Amino acid sequence: MERIADKSVVLLACLALVALAGEVDAVRVATLLAVVGASAGFELAARRHPAGAGALCCAACALGALVPGAWPSLPLACYDLPRTRSRRPLALAPCCVVLAWARGASEPQAAVLLALVASSMALSWRCGRVIALSRELHALQDDLQDRVLDLREKNRELEDARAWESHAAALAERTRIARDIHDSVGHQLTRLVLEVEALKVVHRGDADAVSELGGLADGLRGALASMRASVHALEDSAVDVGVELNRLAGQSGIAHVDVDCGLEGAPPAEVSRCLVAVTREALTNAARHARAAHATVRVTELPGIWQLRVENDGEVPADAAGLEARGMGLRGMRERVEGLGGTLLAGPDGRRFSVFASIPRKGRA
Repeated sequence: MERIADKSVVLLACLALVALAGEVDAVRVATLLAVVGASAGFELAARRHPAGAGALCCAACALGALVPGAWPSLPLACYDLPRTRSRRPLALAPCCVVLAWARGASEPQAAVLLALVASSMALSWRCGRVIALSRELHALQDDLQDRVLDLREKNRELEDARAWESHAAALAERTRIARDIHDSVGHQLTRLVLEVEALKVVHRGDADAVSELGGLADGLRGALASMRASVHALEDSAVDVGVELNRLAGQSGIAHVDVDCGLEGAPPAEVSRCLVAVTREALTNAARHARAAHATVRVTELPGIWQLRVENDGEVPADAAGLEARGMGLRGMRERVEGLGGTLLAGPDGRRFSVFASIPRKGRA
């Protein structure tokens, strides 16, 4: 659109030159129409055939300069000269003005023509700069938009990582508190129970004292049982399958471990511990015995079962059937899974070694 507006202005200047020449004949009109057609052809051929477009522009300039009386069309013919690939055609503009002066244009007309040709070429150069800067601006805007999208994605990943770390820290703190309670309060209550039992032996001759000490011992045992139940509940609530699997992936010694935990809700504590234990053993075997460089851990929740699949790209043993007999941890994994009523399959799956566990949602078989 910028070029069309510029060429419309230059065409009006050419018409003004025709009026300045004082005579409107068929040669001037035909030449001007030919230059208009050449200018339109230049726009069509500039991108796909730049050399042909440049030749067409030079031909239009030569036509306006060599045909007697056709010089009013030179500003439009010279408009596209700055857009040619070679800078040599730029010298054609003053030559055309000189030829026009030599072929009948007066000195004032030649001066006006020279000013209009220079203005036309300057207008063309300015329009080219505006278009180039506009394209650069659009490219910068697109690049900026891409960077903004990348930053948003990175920010989302950082927020997810921060939330995951906060959740993992909270679970670790729960586990620490449970262990501290078990180690301190549990041991103290156990010691008090033993001391009460010892006092019962010492005062076995005093029935009233033995009865009171027995009631005290029963109360301590109840408190101990309640404390252990609370500790176990606290430990169970601190088991998050996704957090534990990602922690195992980072500590496995395998360069790349992809974890996909597609659980909508938290499984029972015994199922969570089983999934974590099987994954730990599978990753340990992949790093220690298969020397795997890449592994995948995928947990899936289906309407009736939980499924776990651990695959690695390490060395596949020749005798995969005898792995369990050689004591590579498969027996322990199988016992854990089957203890919950599930099934365990382990062996080569193409070029990868796979451990697949399936546990029913109803609990033990």
